Amino acid sequence: MQHIAPVTTTEHKIGKVTYLVCSSASERATDTLDKKIKKLIRKDMEQNAGNARK
Repeated sequence: MQHIAPVTTTEHKIGKVTYLVCSSASERATDTLDKKIKKLIRKDMEQNAGNARK
């Protein structure tokens, strides 16, 4: 049987954009929550910048 970690939802506002972040702990994780959020936001910004150029 697998252990299911509880999910935590947090809200992060950057400028006019609000990010809802759902997270759960992993025993194998190497990134901190802050590093993970920064990576997700950076990836989103890169994707949106690519779409804006089209």
